[in-house]
Amino acid sequence: MSQSRVTIVVDSRYGSTLSLAKAIAEGVASEHAEVRLRRVALSEPEFSVDTERADFIAAQTEYRSLGSPTRYGLMSTPLRAFIDEIAPLWRQGALIGKVGAAFTSTGGMHSGNEMTLLSLLLPFMQHGMLLAGVPHSVPELVHTRSGGSPYGASAVTGFDGSLGVDAGELAIGRALGAR
Repeated sequence: MSQSRVTIVVDSRYGSTLSLAKAIAEGVASEHAEVRLRRVALSEPEFSVDTERADFIAAQTEYRSLGSPTRYGLMSTPLRAFIDEIAPLWRQGALIGKVGAAFTSTGGMHSGNEMTLLSLLLPFMQHGMLLAGVPHSVPELVHTRSGGSPYGASAVTGFDGSLGVDAGELAIGRALGAR
C-alpha cells in the first residue's frame, strides 16, 4: 500500500494559523503520511493587516518556501480565491473521496471560528470529499476554554495576537492531522 499524502493549505498573516497548520502537520506525520504545507497566494494591498508588525514579518519570512484566519466569520479572501482557482479539479472529479479538514484562528472567542470552519467545509462537500473533524474523544476538545471544535481545529489568539496558540489548541490540531 502506498504512503498517504496530505497537503495542508494555509493562509496566515501573524503566524497563529500557521502554528495550527504546523501542529496538524505533526499529527499527519505521526501517522507516517507524507505532508506538504502550502500557502495561498496573496495579493496587495493587504488592508486588514499591519505589515510593519514583527510577527507579520516573521510569519511571512517563514512562508518563503486550508486553513484560514477568520475575517468577519468568513475565510480570508486569498483562501477563497484559491478555492475558486481549483474549479478545474471539481470538473475532473479529482477530489472525490479525498479527505478534507478545516482549521482557523480568530481574535476573540465569539469572532466566528465555527462559522469559518463550516464555510471551509462546504467546498469540500461540493468536491465530493469526505470530511474529518475532531471527535469528542480528544480530551483537549472537551476541556478547551478557547479554540477547537468538532468542525475542525481553531485557535483564539486575542485581537492583537498576544495570546498565541495554546497547548490545548495545538493538541487539537495534532489530533485533527492524525485523523
